Amino acid sequence: MDNEGWRESGSRSWPDADWRSARETSSSADLADEGLITGAFDEERSFGGRAAPVSLGHVELRDTRGPHEVWAHAAGRDLSITQLTPEPCRGHLLRASLGDMGFDSGAFDGDLRVRGVMSRKAFSLVSVMEQEGVLNQWGHRVEEGDIVAIPPGGELDGRFQGHVAYAVVTAPWGLVMQRAEAFEWLADPCFWTEPAVYSPPPEARAACKRVLQGCAGMLRAMSGGVPSGAVAFLRNELLDGLLTALAEVKVEGARRQGALNAARIVRGAEDFLESGGARQAVQIEDICVALNISRRTLYRAFHDLLDISPKAYLRLKNMSAARARLLDAGRHPTTVTQVALDQGFWELGRFSGAYRAMFGESPSETLRGAQGAAHGR
Repeated sequence: MDNEGWRESGSRSWPDADWRSARETSSSADLADEGLITGAFDEERSFGGRAAPVSLGHVELRDTRGPHEVWAHAAGRDLSITQLTPEPCRGHLLRASLGDMGFDSGAFDGDLRVRGVMSRKAFSLVSVMEQEGVLNQWGHRVEEGDIVAIPPGGELDGRFQGHVAYAVVTAPWGLVMQRAEAFEWLADPCFWTEPAVYSPPPEARAACKRVLQGCAGMLRAMSGGVPSGAVAFLRNELLDGLLTALAEVKVEGARRQGALNAARIVRGAEDFLESGGARQAVQIEDICVALNISRRTLYRAFHDLLDISPKAYLRLKNMSAARARLLDAGRHPTTVTQVALDQGFWELGRFSGAYRAMFGESPSETLRGAQGAAHGR
């Protein structure tokens, strides 16, 4: 894997591990000197004074304790995340609001099944910045530098295994189409109507990665509020960087949603479980009958896509749902007992032990952390 662009010390594309020192030691003037900020960022006025910046953007920087913080808690997202391996899924996150556009950049280590709506009203472009392990969307293999394009209401649906660094740009449909007009066939609305994975050529991947890292570096350096001129610059830079890479992709090379049988079967099983209410009471035979497939076919699909059995996946899905509920206790008060029972765990001692083995802390520790964070706001 080529990480030279990510590690190169002579650029402002800081490694993610160094974002704290970058924020403390860098300034917008430094970034301007290196050509990352154009005249649109200039706040000087003819009277010689410096006008107070108008903050239209906001930046959040933090370490994360698990995947639910990275993906599911962003505004407008409705994601179900199931952790597939018993170890803490640690990472770090940059999240920026740029007017009506959003930008996420971060990394995490783990093995996750992620499915759900990225945004119901906006378009999402997900770029895989670094990848060590197996990534797939709708059963299709995703490589470093690939771009997942998801229209409003479309689903992210796949597995993230190992170390993953990512960037996500979320923008209104109108803004995407406006910027796409400069890129020939990307201006065709038909290009954007269904989710797909695109694989730009190597040069385009590298150029896109440099743009995304440069913008992430700017935002880390600014922290807190983002001046209006920087908001305008970053919006254009991020979208144009991704669209330039997409413009180099051959249309016939796109991997569309729902093409592989294993992914369809797993999706169908998940849909049946969600519609069935009490998931612990559902038997494997019930799923097979609902999908009109054999038990062997069901097991093969889960092993091909997720490397576990349907029964094991159901237990992990309920455990991850319990964690998501506890993490949200600051907004919706609850108890460990109530959460465990709601997810079908009747033996509370066993639930607590399995939860600690899976997430690296007890359910009560998760609950106290969520309540403490809410009181500290």
